[in-house]
Amino acid sequence: MKKNLRWLLPALATLTIAGCGSLDDKKTVSSIPGVDESYGTVTLCDYSNLSAEKKIHEITEAEVEESIETLLYDFAEYKEVTRPSAGTDCLSLAFTASKNGEVILDYSESESYDYYLDSDEFGSEFDEKLTGVSKGDKLSFQISYGEDAPDASLADSTIDYDITVLNVTEEILPKLTEDFIKEKLDYASEADMRAGIRKDLETEMESNSVYELRESLIQQVVDNSEFGDYSQELYDSYAVSIQESYEGYAEMFGYASVEEIYDLFGMTDEDVEKEILNNVYRTIAVKAIAKAEKLELTDKEYQDGLEKYATESGYESTDEMITEYGEESLYLWILEEKVLDFLEKHAEITEVEAPNEEETLSEETTS
Repeated sequence: MKKNLRWLLPALATLTIAGCGSLDDKKTVSSIPGVDESYGTVTLCDYSNLSAEKKIHEITEAEVEESIETLLYDFAEYKEVTRPSAGTDCLSLAFTASKNGEVILDYSESESYDYYLDSDEFGSEFDEKLTGVSKGDKLSFQISYGEDAPDASLADSTIDYDITVLNVTEEILPKLTEDFIKEKLDYASEADMRAGIRKDLETEMESNSVYELRESLIQQVVDNSEFGDYSQELYDSYAVSIQESYEGYAEMFGYASVEEIYDLFGMTDEDVEKEILNNVYRTIAVKAIAKAEKLELTDKEYQDGLEKYATESGYESTDEMITEYGEESLYLWILEEKVLDFLEKHAEITEVEAPNEEETLSEETTS
């Protein structure tokens, strides 16, 4: 049975950032003694005084409540019911979805699809059709979607659905009692739990803000530097890894091909090419900055970096990770962290208040 992920696909966004200094103020890699140009050549922009914004997120009570609910879902129980579907029930479905006579989704009884009511996964009209149905019901209906369809592959099209309801399951969340908090969530009290969750959210948001800040800085360098020749081997390695990442998305979300994922993201072949080149240029820029600023990894920094990546990625050992990625790639990733440290240290950073989730949703609705 395929797990329903409720359309948690990341949106592809264009990052708008400040300039990277005058094109007249450059450091040319080829002029740096001993520089390794095996990956390619670049004339770097002035990266020593970049500017960027760092978002400061004030955690709201609503976000704390949402995190508590997420914790409760980890302990949810599921009970098959004989009554008609309602609320947020989960329906196990065998169904096909066809567009212009071509099947675009196909789930059989042996590989059924879990659909949660009220998820708006295929639109509100789809939810309405699946509300009030029971095990064994068969439905055939048609829905016309506009440009605001919940998925890009459905936009501006008419979809024919043929559905068999295999079962209806009720999701039962545990009650948030003091005993449950102590025994299952490992907090001393509800107050302790709320404080701990708030602290975890603050840590997560701070980490996200730092990540976005550092990505903005290195992207400024890439966008405003001038790149020459680059290694075909480096290009090919990124082409393969990016292809594999989208193949992973396709498998994760139950799509038959990478092209379907491209459609879902609204991507073109040109977008993929830009993504590959951006990675190539980023690697060249990182190596060039490291060379120019004499940023080298000590044995301890390299080992610490390996252990950090292995832990975060769930590897049992650093050797296992090295076998999969190779020492050169891992060295570059760890070296990039040092380069990003340098860029952040020398950047002019302005702290700005990040909009909370309610404000973001309100802006999206009004726009």
